Amino acid sequence: MKNACVILKKKVSAREGGENAVLDAFYLCGYSFEEIRILPQSNEKKLRLALTTLWADCDNILLLADKMALPIVKGCLTAIFSGIAPTNEFSNACVYTQKEGSLFLLSADESETGVGFVKTVCVPYLEKRYGVRYEKTVIRCVGASDERVCALISEAERLGGAKLRIERRRKYDEDVIGIVYDSNAPKMLVDDVIRLFAEGLGDTVYALNDVLLEEQLVTLLKLRNKKISVAESFTGGGLAKRITSVSGASAVYFEGVNAYDERSKMKRLGVSEYGLHTAGAVSDQTAYEMALGLLNTGDCDIAIATTGLAGPNSDRSMLPVGLCYIAVGTKEKVYVYRYKFDGNRTDITEKGINYALFMAYRHLKNM
Repeated sequence: MKNACVILKKKVSAREGGENAVLDAFYLCGYSFEEIRILPQSNEKKLRLALTTLWADCDNILLLADKMALPIVKGCLTAIFSGIAPTNEFSNACVYTQKEGSLFLLSADESETGVGFVKTVCVPYLEKRYGVRYEKTVIRCVGASDERVCALISEAERLGGAKLRIERRRKYDEDVIGIVYDSNAPKMLVDDVIRLFAEGLGDTVYALNDVLLEEQLVTLLKLRNKKISVAESFTGGGLAKRITSVSGASAVYFEGVNAYDERSKMKRLGVSEYGLHTAGAVSDQTAYEMALGLLNTGDCDIAIATTGLAGPNSDRSMLPVGLCYIAVGTKEKVYVYRYKFDGNRTDITEKGINYALFMAYRHLKNM
């Protein structure tokens, strides 16, 4: 089965926004899109040409547009699919069916005509049309090398042959690996492939299901009956935002201190002036003292601290951009990890957040 996606935009630009949520909803149910095209919303001629071309090569087409534009796009499709009435209509989201395949018209958002329509209409429709239900196992990890993941995927594809497929998304050094298989795939084969990844990725794995890193951390904090606090410099509050985005985080999250300035580090966290002047703000010593400052309050059981240079330029220390220190620990012992991240300012910051959450999870798991 080959699927393609056409995204209609007012201005043609890189894919971003609500369409990602819709594509992820398909992805989580075992359906991926081999080709994605972005077209101007107002050009019916280009849309007609794209659909004609794709029909010759694809089984199903997903057409995404702004919710307010669905009636207009639907009118264009009525002209293109002359004589074919749409089915499963809901607020202008609908399905067009031809002998060659199907076209789904959805809004590019998380509403009932977007992600909701995927779950209630599109996936059940595909399962009925092809007589197969796809299952999916997800493995999530942080810090595995690209070469290692690629080698494991190649081995998994060799083992699975045509009975399963491997999907991978990598962002900010976090890998989300999906093992997709239908109900006829041998259970032993699926188990072997899961074991291959679990053993091959080792302690970089934090979940064998599709759960976010921050959700996994909050769940484990609840199970351990522990409170966490964070002290942030270069991550600028990103850690606190990720943790507090999880429902129920208030049961385990005590506080976050965004100590960006050196004076804030001294005043709010008790970082020594001597240490700042000798080791520097971006150092293992400062990261250690930031975490210790939280722990010394007695209000948390585990603390995370981050300090680093996200760029785009270095500071007076002349240390390399991307150099970061992450401290994680308890009153008994604080561990400091040194990283040198590449990429732009956003890449460095987001990687720092991922590694900080992951190291806190791993440390807590081993307590």
